[in-house]
Amino acid sequence: MLTDTFDNFADTLKSNSAPVVLFGAGDFGERALYALKKHDIPVSFFCDSYEDKQGKLFCGIKTLSPGELSKLAPDTHVFISNNYIAQVSSLVEKMGFKNIHNCVDLLESTDFCEGNDFSKGSLSSMRHSASHQWSSLKIKREVAIHKYSCDKAAKESSAEFNMKFMDIVITERCSLKCRDCANLMQYYTKPKNSDLDLLFKSTDRLMKCIDRIGELRVMGGDPLMNDQMFKVVNKLVKYEHAENIVIYTNAKILPKGENLTCLKNDKVSLLITDYGDLSTKHDELIELLDSNNILYITEPVLENWQDVGALKYEQKTTGELTQLFNSCCANDILTLLDGKLYRCPTAAHGENLGAIPPDAKDIVDLSDESISIEETREKLRDFYHNETYISACSYCKGREFGIGIVKSAIQTKKPLPLFV
Repeated sequence: MLTDTFDNFADTLKSNSAPVVLFGAGDFGERALYALKKHDIPVSFFCDSYEDKQGKLFCGIKTLSPGELSKLAPDTHVFISNNYIAQVSSLVEKMGFKNIHNCVDLLESTDFCEGNDFSKGSLSSMRHSASHQWSSLKIKREVAIHKYSCDKAAKESSAEFNMKFMDIVITERCSLKCRDCANLMQYYTKPKNSDLDLLFKSTDRLMKCIDRIGELRVMGGDPLMNDQMFKVVNKLVKYEHAENIVIYTNAKILPKGENLTCLKNDKVSLLITDYGDLSTKHDELIELLDSNNILYITEPVLENWQDVGALKYEQKTTGELTQLFNSCCANDILTLLDGKLYRCPTAAHGENLGAIPPDAKDIVDLSDESISIEETREKLRDFYHNETYISACSYCKGREFGIGIVKSAIQTKKPLPLFV
């Protein structure tokens, strides 16, 4: 991986003729391409594991398959322009490439504001459209997450224990009923809000065990359906080693009273998923946030989602389970639900619903005060860096990008039955 500053390394890239490839043809890859162009470094190809992208142009540049990438010269420079750092670096190392780089210093050394009007929430880019906006906050957030992903892949040989992010579930209630929600909200027949006493006790123990966390992500359902959300936000902002508090919402509800006041903190931002006609309060919400100087990111819902399936047990080989886990886009979205920390949202809600049997090795019980902070810290570190599949993988189709896709946000009028 790149260890020198990018400004120094850029001269090396300019002075030789070796191809430059960005592995990851998505939003983050577009940012990396923009950054390289700002440094006058031409990009030869994109590469992506998603078959539907292979052979096509992305930002005017051909996208290779991993197989095609392996045929390039060994001195090719490969920049990992996604957050699958460990998986991609392992793959390209096996292909014989030595010049493998993350995008941390590249993006941190790039001025994305120059020539762009962030007051309008957009960045003029190679494939800009009204539905594809770049904001300064969004870029800053994505660079930070990429940096934490790189730290996690390095497995931090130091004594310091840092985490990228964690989902904190404060309600099972959602203002939408998406048939294919990977957080399984469509199966809750009597959704309830989380027990705040249990939640606060759990977050206190967690924060005593770690040195730093990039984001504490307040989740539901829709957190704004919990009229006590402000108590959670006001608690979380007090953790000095939590850098950001991000609240996810779908723009169907306007925050009021204390749920609005709690958002007026520099550590707090809203991440708004715009579901189009379903997000009935989107424009009003943006106006409200702007008038109160509240930080936010708004982005359109993805056209397609990964199909996690119907939570039915399927016999799978060890190899199949390992592949499913390692390729899953949610395998490190640690989720705190009812005092227990899970490896992913599907595992958390699947167990909570009674669809996936509990497995003690796949959770960290943060409510268990019989375990010392020191023991809990070591268990958390092992849990966070564990690359072994979990029991829930036998009940899930996985969430590999481009595999088993379904049309997003199809609504159902009533909760779906768990067992059909």
